[in-house]
Amino acid sequence: MDSRRRLTEAFDTVSAWADTHAGPPSDSLPSAADEHVERQFAALADRMRGGGNRSSAQPAYTGYALKPPHAAAVAGHLATVLIDSDGSVTDADVTAADLEEEIVAELASMLGLPDAVGHLTSGATVGNLRALWVAREIHPELGIAHSADTYSAHERMCELLRTPSRSVPVDAAGRMDPDALATELAKERVGTVVVTVGTPTLGAVDPVADIVTLCRDHGVRVHVDAAYGGFFALVSDAHELRDTPTARHLRAVADSDSVVVDAHEHGLHVHGCGAVLFRDTGVGGAARHDARAVDFGSEALRAGDLGLDAERFDTAALWLTLRALPLTPGGLGESLAAALRDARRWRELIDGEAELMLYQEPELDILTYLALTGETRPRLSSVEAASRHILHAGAHTTGHPVHLSTLPVRVLDFLRRHPHSVADQNRTQILRSVLSAPEPESHVDLLHARVAALAATAPR
Repeated sequence: MDSRRRLTEAFDTVSAWADTHAGPPSDSLPSAADEHVERQFAALADRMRGGGNRSSAQPAYTGYALKPPHAAAVAGHLATVLIDSDGSVTDADVTAADLEEEIVAELASMLGLPDAVGHLTSGATVGNLRALWVAREIHPELGIAHSADTYSAHERMCELLRTPSRSVPVDAAGRMDPDALATELAKERVGTVVVTVGTPTLGAVDPVADIVTLCRDHGVRVHVDAAYGGFFALVSDAHELRDTPTARHLRAVADSDSVVVDAHEHGLHVHGCGAVLFRDTGVGGAARHDARAVDFGSEALRAGDLGLDAERFDTAALWLTLRALPLTPGGLGESLAAALRDARRWRELIDGEAELMLYQEPELDILTYLALTGETRPRLSSVEAASRHILHAGAHTTGHPVHLSTLPVRVLDFLRRHPHSVADQNRTQILRSVLSAPEPESHVDLLHARVAALAATAPR
């Protein structure tokens, strides 16, 4: 898709629409002010070009689990920003309310919750806060349990809500341990369990199916933080995941009480747009945002009225993104399947590489690995030094840079996966990579070769 042409069309379309109403937005600034803005814009452009910024759209960028937004997402976002509608006013922005309900229905269907209610949010963190707030309202006397390796904001959100937070140990792959959870639930002090589909560090998928069964036996609710991995539900039956435990747990999201997804992670949308869904349609009555002062008399409960602030975030733009990339295996699912294939291809290359070793098997598209530096029993200090070397040398390589990231690892977590290592310090750092966009197999091979070459030059 021609991004430049789409952006121009977005601007022209909004200008034509404005002409039919009160006229186009005024841009008749005094010439001096206009020149000042132009100078500041040029200064900003210079700083962005020269400040070491790295684009996630670059094939060599694997440092952060963030996919570059689709051109339709960028054009739709620009158009909605130009209109600057107030999505909190249902009567003044009926289109946004309608589009939000269409989006929520599509997301709910993708996750196997066709009758769920929900709304868009400014991101997954706010969506999770919304879900935990509901959890507290339903069980005000009970706490909220989550895995020790889940998104760190869950513990902070419990503090904000003044709700007890119960951390549950994880297994050797970074997933919530059902046996440890059973021990916690037996204490009868938990009302909701947060399970994670794709931890932000390892991409680990908690055993959702087993945890749902366990929670039902104890009368405990289940909230799924699927901000990172929720969209992989589209390919749970594809050959990349078919018959795997991960696919089984993705399908079990349909049995949860609430779930959060984030469109900017794998939905190929811009920042600032997530969604929270609830199985029980009754939560709307208790959680409705009373904005009658601005709603001009609307009585019907709309999706956006369920939010903490009754805003509708980037609704039209996300609707356009989902038209360009429909929530089907052959739509957005193609990008997700390609990401899985790329990760597995790189995993095979690392497994056969003398200079590198996998930290653990990837479940989704996040790869974690380390440089061996010639040691048959890697010392944690050597692993950390090599990771730092590869990170910095790769970013500053002339001509063909490789942008990676490092992940702090506790000594016990490292030894659970590699028991023959030498624990000469309490923690270390390993390498972590996510291919930002589907790449030809030849490029994955080239990227691996560059990383392996950097590992060969690491301190020994």
